[in-house]
Amino acid sequence: MTRRTRGSWSSDPPAPADGRADAEDPLRNQLLDATSRVFARDGYDGTKILDIVREAGLSTGAVYGRFRSKNELLRAAIIRSTARLRVGGENAVDLLDLMTGPSGLRRRALTDSEAVRLEAYVTARREPEVADALADSHERWRDSMMPLIDAALADGSLRPDADPEAILFLFRTLYLGTLVHRGSGLPGPDPDAWEALLGEIAASLGR
Repeated sequence: MTRRTRGSWSSDPPAPADGRADAEDPLRNQLLDATSRVFARDGYDGTKILDIVREAGLSTGAVYGRFRSKNELLRAAIIRSTARLRVGGENAVDLLDLMTGPSGLRRRALTDSEAVRLEAYVTARREPEVADALADSHERWRDSMMPLIDAALADGSLRPDADPEAILFLFRTLYLGTLVHRGSGLPGPDPDAWEALLGEIAASLGR
């Protein structure tokens, strides 16, 4: 696991694109960049394939030569945003860092990757392909987080009777709620007070 100093979270940490396909097919990468921008700006229902084509500066043939539908485009954008944005917490130093990092309220505006993920959650209610993509990304995220949970169990920052799945679900719901809140533009609590509360919750999970 990558080590870092607590408190240096970024919602969009630098990371390579998802897999070799993007590097081998720059037009696919260009389309996915455009898809993220358009979905983030207009939402799923407001986006048409032609909007993505215009944003990318390509032809419709470039889209349909690589993707069968708008759903497939969104699915690919979700998977790639997972590689870049992750779900959050992959670089956490410990359980406290996991709780207080991506769930913080210091950044107000959503990045395109965050907006795509938020849009995907809404779209998943009625689009099975999008729901499947979210399930896939969460499974990969869960696998990446288990070493942190194992370490927390070993050092006592997590009680031995704690359910790892419940801990990870708590984090995901906090993270998603934070995205919804930031996306709404509504005022929130004092960021320092919020992070202090998250720290108390993390501490309560230990021995």
